Amino acid sequence: MKANRFTRMLAATAVTALTVSGLAAVGIAPAGAATKSTVTILSTGDISTLNSGTNDGNTTYNSQVGALTGMGFAYYDSDPKLVMNTAFGSMKIVKKLPKDFQIQYTVKKGQVWSDGTPIDAVDLLLTHVVSSSKYSIAAKLGNPSDVTPSFDSVGYGGTYDEHVVGNPVLSADKMSLTVKFDQPLPDWELLAPGPSPVHALELMHDGKKGLQSAAVNAAAKARFVADFNSKSSRLKKMGDIWTNGYVVTKIDASTNKLLLISNGGFIVESAPAGMSSVTLVRNPKYTSGPKMQTKNPINKVVIKVIKDNTAAVQALRNGDIDVYYNTLPTAADKTALSADSSIVVATKVAGNYSHLDLRVDTANGKTDDYRGPFAGNSQKAKDLRHAFLLATPRQQMVDTLIKPVSATAKTMDTQFAFTGSAEYNTITKGSGVAQYTTGTQAERTAKALALVKKYYPSAASGSDSVTVHFAHANTTLRNALAALIKAEVEKAGFRVVDHAYTDLFGENGNTSSDNDVTMYGFGLGSISQANSTEVYKSTGSSNVWGWSSDSVDELMNSLQGDILTPAQITAKRLAADKIIISNYWGLPLYQNPTISAYNKALKGIDPAPLGANIVWNYFEWHY
Repeated sequence: MKANRFTRMLAATAVTALTVSGLAAVGIAPAGAATKSTVTILSTGDISTLNSGTNDGNTTYNSQVGALTGMGFAYYDSDPKLVMNTAFGSMKIVKKLPKDFQIQYTVKKGQVWSDGTPIDAVDLLLTHVVSSSKYSIAAKLGNPSDVTPSFDSVGYGGTYDEHVVGNPVLSADKMSLTVKFDQPLPDWELLAPGPSPVHALELMHDGKKGLQSAAVNAAAKARFVADFNSKSSRLKKMGDIWTNGYVVTKIDASTNKLLLISNGGFIVESAPAGMSSVTLVRNPKYTSGPKMQTKNPINKVVIKVIKDNTAAVQALRNGDIDVYYNTLPTAADKTALSADSSIVVATKVAGNYSHLDLRVDTANGKTDDYRGPFAGNSQKAKDLRHAFLLATPRQQMVDTLIKPVSATAKTMDTQFAFTGSAEYNTITKGSGVAQYTTGTQAERTAKALALVKKYYPSAASGSDSVTVHFAHANTTLRNALAALIKAEVEKAGFRVVDHAYTDLFGENGNTSSDNDVTMYGFGLGSISQANSTEVYKSTGSSNVWGWSSDSVDELMNSLQGDILTPAQITAKRLAADKIIISNYWGLPLYQNPTISAYNKALKGIDPAPLGANIVWNYFEWHY
């Protein structure tokens, strides 16, 4: 699962939002120096919070910090294969009846948080709080399907939430937690709860400003068990801390160290105002995962935010960063990196893909009413959505901007499977997506214009008959892709108001009803039946466009909760995609070609297509 101090169930949502500023001086030895023990990693987007389990914080960039500071029951390697992390603990099925499916999670004894507090199954209980809607409602923390709850978590609405029964049960020694579900579940290994330093939440609730004694910490952990069992009113304030308290703009000596407690290989140490970089140092108490390298080990990791592609490439060539990982590279980036013999460069398709989405209604939990041209399911709204998608020049986008990076790049025609697989071929042949690939783009744009003219008879190329607001990240590649879309759809009578956001996931970004169209990327967090279900479910944590269909919900719930054969999985995905295509909600664009590059002196880099990507195996890194 995603290594994160606030790890949610990986299957709760199979995708993680991706988007694509200034440099902080970092005192390190020159690249290749024998005594070097610092690795500086590129982040192409802002780091805004130390808790990537919140709806606003659920980005790859925030998760990268979480992967370095947290370890749970499992993680994906580079194959990708789900690896059971026995250093942290184990899991097993203890009951498997038609209506009583129980899994026991046991934490390995002897582990401690970075402040010395013992890690046990009490630290797993927070996962239930942030993933069970029933618990949230019963504890008066808010119904996640109606309002923004106290714990504004992406964990609600997934497989765990749909099927968990009652509250988890602690063992007498508090080292094991048993969770009951209403039926046997597929991919049950992905439902493992993640550890969280719950004593820190209790202490911050009580106004504590720094690390406490062992006795105080033990008392705080005992109090959390009591608060959990009684559904105490104290949880509401803890929810506010969990949601907002980890949002940081700088990290220094004045930062509450309770926010920085870790069970991963590293601990967050500092960040300058503006968060242009984050510095992490070795956690001397780390035992929750594979052993760290001892020969020429890495003692410090710096994550440096560089949003400009050219500057990021130059930073690696200059030795200002050691590791470059970019899911939105340009052809110029690839050329520049490949020209430097001191750099190892690998280009491959990872578990990331780009998509275009049209708003139908207000986002879940938001109150800003959506009244744009695509609102609702009237024939007019559907026709205008259809027209916009027909006029989107996906093949031109791939040919012009993606193939120069990856020569085999193709348009992607379903979010349920990746190109090249038998399942992909079955789904795309029967879903109706062929209307977006049949004929020439000029012919498709002409059809789009005809649809617009049904409601705006004077519509023509450049007529600006229908205004749409288009949101995307302010990056070289996204801006170029948006320009191609704008130029073509305006031939079909649309007027595109382009919004290139520095922070696409901020208050006025992708969830705002001010925007009719969004473009960004998803990164797969797991391989499971539940892939993409959270994108299309009405209450899905990755559905922020107001998409809703009872039939799709039924199919998504089955994919999340029923044990199915491969043929049944494909059939349900195809049935769902037919409905999705007929509603004109949006289109996938292409699988992101990803460039990984690093200086040759650094060993152990092995990018993974899922989960924590470039940092998944930091414990193997060394010079």
